[in-house]
Amino acid sequence: MALAGDLATALDPVSFASGLGFEAEPWESRLMRSRAARALVLCARQVGKTQTVSFRALHTALYNAGRDVLIVSPTQRQSDEMLLRVSSLYRAMREAPRLRRDNTSEMGLSNGSRIVSLPGSEGGIRGFSRVKLLVLDEASRIPDDVFASVLPMVASDGMILALSTPWGRRGWFYELHEDATNGWERHKVTVYESAQYSPQRIAEVRKALGSFVFASDYECVFGDTETQLFGTEAVRAAFSSTVRPLEL
Repeated sequence: MALAGDLATALDPVSFASGLGFEAEPWESRLMRSRAARALVLCARQVGKTQTVSFRALHTALYNAGRDVLIVSPTQRQSDEMLLRVSSLYRAMREAPRLRRDNTSEMGLSNGSRIVSLPGSEGGIRGFSRVKLLVLDEASRIPDDVFASVLPMVASDGMILALSTPWGRRGWFYELHEDATNGWERHKVTVYESAQYSPQRIAEVRKALGSFVFASDYECVFGDTETQLFGTEAVRAAFSSTVRPLEL
């Protein structure tokens, strides 16, 4: 894949991905071309989010010299898996720039950019200040304190992509979805919007899983967890100012 002089490839991640043989679905094109500074991606399992975001991560590192791309997941292993996907895309390029560093947790490009995989622990993610793209994978399972720690790392011209299936009505990922005024761009990809799922496959998955798991992992519904004693709405109602306290 030639980089020099290819303006379309430099400006458009979808064209970049197409040059590597990837034909993006409509939702993937919208996500890769998004210029929003903050984006929430609520997506079903196995719709291709890792591949899509890996293209975006590699494109960002190639065309933003001296900047960092961070991948943060609940565990180091999960972050390393996405970096491995990015690495495989890099190696598929016909004219890839030389790497300065290449290991399981970091790719350092000759233009000074880095793609780094990090664990979702507050103590293991500090020390970055030139971040162009922050990817929060499996975001619903990343603790609130980790999310608070990484926000200041993103430069004023940087972007945050938070992608995940739901995990109950809790945590920062859920709360950001609940607040329609916070300025975060929203993307939602259920099994019904993904070309990866035929009606037959949807029926098979639905039959194999319970209603809660299917609604959460495939229809992207923020529901109560199966272990909750009281539902979320019942708990909220208990603190409502319109309900008179019980006088004993």
